[in-house]
Amino acid sequence: MATSNIDLHYTPIKRCFKHYLLPAITGLVIKSLFIMGDTIMIGRGTGPDGLGAVALTIPFFSFFTAIAMMLGIGGSAMMAIQFGKGRFQEGQTLFVQSLLLTLLFAGSLSFAGLYWLDDILALMGAQGNIAELTSDFLGIMLQFFIIYALGWVLSCFIRNDGNPKLAMYAMAGSALLNLVLDYFFIFHFGWGIKGAAYATGIAQSLMLLFLLTHFITPRSRLRLSLKGIGLNKAPKILSIGLPIFFIESSMAATTLIYNIVLLDLGGELYLNAFSIVMNVGIFVMFILVGVGQACQPIISFNHGAEATDRVRETLFIGLKFAVITGVIAVIASQLFSTQIASVFTVDNPELVMLSASALAFYFLAFPFMALNLVTATMFQSVGSPANANIISIFRGFLFVIVGLFVLPKFLPETGVWLSPLFAETLTAFISLILLTRLLKQMNTSNPNPATADQT
Repeated sequence: MATSNIDLHYTPIKRCFKHYLLPAITGLVIKSLFIMGDTIMIGRGTGPDGLGAVALTIPFFSFFTAIAMMLGIGGSAMMAIQFGKGRFQEGQTLFVQSLLLTLLFAGSLSFAGLYWLDDILALMGAQGNIAELTSDFLGIMLQFFIIYALGWVLSCFIRNDGNPKLAMYAMAGSALLNLVLDYFFIFHFGWGIKGAAYATGIAQSLMLLFLLTHFITPRSRLRLSLKGIGLNKAPKILSIGLPIFFIESSMAATTLIYNIVLLDLGGELYLNAFSIVMNVGIFVMFILVGVGQACQPIISFNHGAEATDRVRETLFIGLKFAVITGVIAVIASQLFSTQIASVFTVDNPELVMLSASALAFYFLAFPFMALNLVTATMFQSVGSPANANIISIFRGFLFVIVGLFVLPKFLPETGVWLSPLFAETLTAFISLILLTRLLKQMNTSNPNPATADQT
């Protein structure tokens, strides 16, 4: 498949990786910077309780994002494999059915969220002013979730259809518009956290419209059509997308538990600090996700074409880049944590001090997270979800929960912030074992690594 001057059959892997990496990284980094900017404006415009409200909504939207990413990445990875085999109509069918699934899931979840909003807030542990702010923010955001989900899914397919720059421009433009609208809605119009929610919804709507322009260009192999509509591909789409679903949804569950533990440990101060940590952490995590997104089309296509050497080379380049990124993040967090934390709040030295300490400990997990995320992407990209699910469940849920409840007993002040390091380090050993087994199978002339899960 040729994409501009890139041919995934023959172009050197380093060049292919750069071709996909720059748009993926640029778009996600810009988006993460504007997410941080959004949070900074909420913190400065509504006070520390606004930060707490954002923290309480993270679990809910992590779960929603998990649904969108499961359908987008699952469907587009399968589409890329089919394109690699020259089965373009099969790829088109996967696209159409992924969109149908998105509408069904997103519509149902939006309705349920609005209907049971009060119960959701009670589950999150929201009380007082934070509960009111959370209700205002979440109630508006839920109305835009179908648009948000469709944007995620379309960007995945457009990237795999050879147009990663459009996905980058759409994401970056949406993030920039979001920040501009935040400034006017929060500070000039005085809409507070409601203004932040409307700014996000409007920006996501325009992002979706921009993405749709891909389907009127000659370079698009995909078309917006009802041909192939149905649900017969749904089991395969869902199974391939399950690893990313586990990554994101387990984050939702662990963040919810984090909120409960932090409220019990130190009240709203710890919850507000957690909001700062999570929003800064998104910056690094999005870079690592971008590395995975750059690897996925190359791995999926060459797996479909049975070019195992190119699959292996892509994996090692992705691992190297991701781990180096994680190490740089650790160094930056040790040197600049106080300066970073102070940007999010005004005249609150206690919150700055706690957030700076939390950042320094929390970021130690990123080199190991890099290894785990790229390894999970490898299994997912070759249509082999079982091992990817194992990695995702252990790093995103089981080991984190163990760390949250065990570490604070031995390290009362820092244990809660060290649980990601505990989880990612233990999972890294599992990832290395599973990856070594897969590579051995590839080296023993098995042209189809997907059978790795069957051993």
